Amino acid sequence: MSNTYDVVVAGGGHNGLTVACYLAKAGFNTCVVERNAQVGGGVVSIEGLTAPGFISDPCSTIHLLTQYSPIVTTDELGLMKNYGLKYLYPEVQMCIHFTDGTTLSIYKSKQKTVDAIAKYSAEDAAAYDRFCTMAQAGASMIVQGFYSPAPPYGMFASMMDSTDDGRELMRFLMLSAQDVINEYFKHPKVRIALTRWISEIMVNPNTKGTGVMVFVMLGLAHMEPGGGMPIGGSGALSQAMEKFIKDNGGTIMVNSEVEHIITEGGTAKGVRLTNGEKIYGTKMVVADLHVQQMFPKMVDPGIVPPEYQMKVNRLKHSFSAFQQSLALNEMPQFVCPDEETNLAFLTEFAPCDEEEYDRYFFDLEHGIPHHFPLIGVQTMHDPSRAPEGKHIMYLYEYAPYNLKDGGAAKWDEIREEYAEDVTNWLKPFVTNLDDTNIIGRYIQSPLDMERMNPAFVQGDFGGIASFMEQFMGNRPIPGMPGGPYSTPIDKLMICGPQCHPGSGASCGGRAAAVAVLEKLGTTIEDALRG
Repeated sequence: MSNTYDVVVAGGGHNGLTVACYLAKAGFNTCVVERNAQVGGGVVSIEGLTAPGFISDPCSTIHLLTQYSPIVTTDELGLMKNYGLKYLYPEVQMCIHFTDGTTLSIYKSKQKTVDAIAKYSAEDAAAYDRFCTMAQAGASMIVQGFYSPAPPYGMFASMMDSTDDGRELMRFLMLSAQDVINEYFKHPKVRIALTRWISEIMVNPNTKGTGVMVFVMLGLAHMEPGGGMPIGGSGALSQAMEKFIKDNGGTIMVNSEVEHIITEGGTAKGVRLTNGEKIYGTKMVVADLHVQQMFPKMVDPGIVPPEYQMKVNRLKHSFSAFQQSLALNEMPQFVCPDEETNLAFLTEFAPCDEEEYDRYFFDLEHGIPHHFPLIGVQTMHDPSRAPEGKHIMYLYEYAPYNLKDGGAAKWDEIREEYAEDVTNWLKPFVTNLDDTNIIGRYIQSPLDMERMNPAFVQGDFGGIASFMEQFMGNRPIPGMPGGPYSTPIDKLMICGPQCHPGSGASCGGRAAAVAVLEKLGTTIEDALRG
């Protein structure tokens, strides 16, 4: 096998795979180098983690933004037509389960959601109807921009300042998600439910600069097709991309960890693996790695300008997550008055009191975890993930990477006990979550998450926190002379959740592919025509 290619993609997360798909389609001899036994990064599914025959999603499980990518909307790579990628779109997208046993469901149908909110507040129901209608057009515009490089932040601000709607959007950027929700909604449970959902971008909803996500999330909430679940597991997307790359002449190398970026005269030439093997890219190296993982550890001393290294060092992370997968004998049974809770795509738990809710996020930021988990029973909609009649549960909650008492290393001492605490906390709300129902369990602490994928620095699968100073064209480092996705090293470009458009299973690597192909003298449009 040759060790020289046109382009080496270092890291086979779903963003790196996305870039590699377009490179291969454009005719570039492309090699993806991945440290794990399978490609996908956080977009993987693994059989047998909990028990034989059960397929678990150890990281992402719902693909929301992917549904608005050209990879799905027009199937421009043929992943659905030719490679079997299929999505399910349950009607009950999310159910917020309050600790007093009441619930509030968010449906694909806006009217059903309005009716659900009306049980708490007719005024808030009407406000929700108005807000979603207003947000839809803007959200469509924003999300379309997720699949091309973001303009420099100053240019973006200037563009937004040219219209009344744009100025309103800029105002949202300056507010917190909680600020925006509080302006439009009055009932505590409605406020908590909506910000609990929006907090899935992994930041405290009281953080300034997160308000635009209210616009995006509520704008997309009732647009077709809605949040999607890949049949067979989250990794079905990555597997389809892997097949596409190979069918278009690309190479995939797994169990191949990059330890060094090879450079000559300030130009990237390839990568060196931990086993000493060198893989060369004559035209480009694209790193689906974290900049804090790469610089300065993966490059020659002195090659990175001090001011760039300073900007890398100051990048901020938010909280992480503690995730479990449970193999179950039977479907979990919720104690709740709303029968549709059992049908929800995801069920999130939340307190009823706004002060307790605010304190929960404050404590996370100070290394103190509390239990308000999220549940997804994928087999309720996709029985292919478990033996007949059995179920797999995705059980996840926010958690700090650095614990107040003992830091990140403390997780190794408490991970099993903590996992039991989470399930014990749920037992008043799920009647059959006991030893007779739990066949097996897979546990990932925030520290485990970083070990699984070192690009999840500090267990942050979003790359860096979605703060205003790390948003759009500012992500991860603003104002790079070589343009978006470039680095100080010639012919070394980056992609991944640290870059625009950010975290989640979004196929956002398409935006990086636009920039990479431009550097290589072509376009996505030319690649697709070819």
